[in-house]
Amino acid sequence: MTEVLLRIERIKSVFLDTQIFYSMHDNIDALIGYLENTETEFRSIAYESASMAIALKDLKNNEGLNTWLFYKNGPALAHKAQVHVGLGWAIAKLNLPFLAVVNKIDTSLYYRVADGCGYYDGSFKYKQTIMNQQLPGYLPEGIMSMFDQGVGRSLWYTCNADINKICSMIKSFPSFREASLWRGIGIAVAYVGGCDDDTLKTLLQYAATNRIQLTYGAALASRSRMEANTMTTDTDRCSRLWFALTASETNIISLDPANHLTDENERVYFNWIEQVDEGLVNSFIY
Repeated sequence: MTEVLLRIERIKSVFLDTQIFYSMHDNIDALIGYLENTETEFRSIAYESASMAIALKDLKNNEGLNTWLFYKNGPALAHKAQVHVGLGWAIAKLNLPFLAVVNKIDTSLYYRVADGCGYYDGSFKYKQTIMNQQLPGYLPEGIMSMFDQGVGRSLWYTCNADINKICSMIKSFPSFREASLWRGIGIAVAYVGGCDDDTLKTLLQYAATNRIQLTYGAALASRSRMEANTMTTDTDRCSRLWFALTASETNIISLDPANHLTDENERVYFNWIEQVDEGLVNSFIY
């Protein structure tokens, strides 16, 4: 089994084991202790899984996300990207109206929640979401591009990182959905890791006119790992490589990013990561 497949399997295992732990203990303090003992590289995945479990319990009991809000504002604050994705898992699983659930959270994080909805539907409603390419009725129209980002992320897992299969799947979607799907692939590839430089360059080539979206996805993965203090060599390497290879195609970059030896170029790189996240927040209607 290749390195990337081993990491995919580890991520799935961490997610499932966390669900099992919470179902058996149902105690936030015990849960946080468990999460903090997860190896650093996969810790945010455990926090995401716990977020889904806590949100599901709140939503099923009509508790207004009270426990989930305590969890995300306190113990899980450093993992906010994954925690909001986990809420999206819960919304999609229960097929609840999106806006009715998220009205108590920061609107700038709606797109992370919608991403989680897309990942869940792409993974667990495969025929409906991937084969039939249906959009969910529980999401507002203006947030569908972020749903597709999550669907794109799911393809990296459900296709077991098979690049040819993934490209074929994406090409089967309407062209206006492809950009967001490729952005989701970028997030998954950079976050999971395990790909060598040749594979990363091949992916960028296959993305064709959507290569900048693939690069944006890697930037989002880097930002979430930086915020959670879980950065890996693979995530950083992927983001930097794609950044360098696509720099000439974007207007935000004024320096040659291939040379990361100067403080000035480092600032350009990190500022770009910030701009990507802020740009996406402002790119959809909620």
